[in-house]
Amino acid sequence: MSLPAFAEPSPGGVVLHALTHYEPTHETDDPGPLGRWSSLRPVRGPQLTLVGPPAEPVAPTPEVLGRLVCHVLEVLDGRRSVTQLRTILSDPAYEALLTRLRMTTPGRRHRLRSLHTCYPTSTAVELSAVIEVSDRSKERPRIRAAAIRFDRVDDRWHCAVLRIL
Repeated sequence: MSLPAFAEPSPGGVVLHALTHYEPTHETDDPGPLGRWSSLRPVRGPQLTLVGPPAEPVAPTPEVLGRLVCHVLEVLDGRRSVTQLRTILSDPAYEALLTRLRMTTPGRRHRLRSLHTCYPTSTAVELSAVIEVSDRSKERPRIRAAAIRFDRVDDRWHCAVLRIL
């Protein structure tokens, strides 16, 4: 949009002036030199570079997920510090693990009996686990269930939900 070189003051008292270096000239007699895009010669070489679709994020394997669950169980056993898992746990999952750690009686052993994985989307992995909790004073171990969800945030997988039932 171009404006005349001088404009009448508007009711607000603003006067607009053309910027000589930025505004096009209003002379129609001389079209001026043609720009660099006026060449009628065909362009040589490739015009477009074809790019494939972005790669889907690679979900962790069940073996890697099993190791992560075992790390959580080692925290509950007292064999691993909870701060070692801080980088992979979201804030709610970290708080849930701290709460579970405060409620766990010392001397119990947690063992992963089975792990089932589900990949609902390319950026989420859901796990259901069966955990055996044995107490040294009791003969029969107790069976617990766990629900865990890993979400992909940027380039890393974070544990978004950690529930031991």
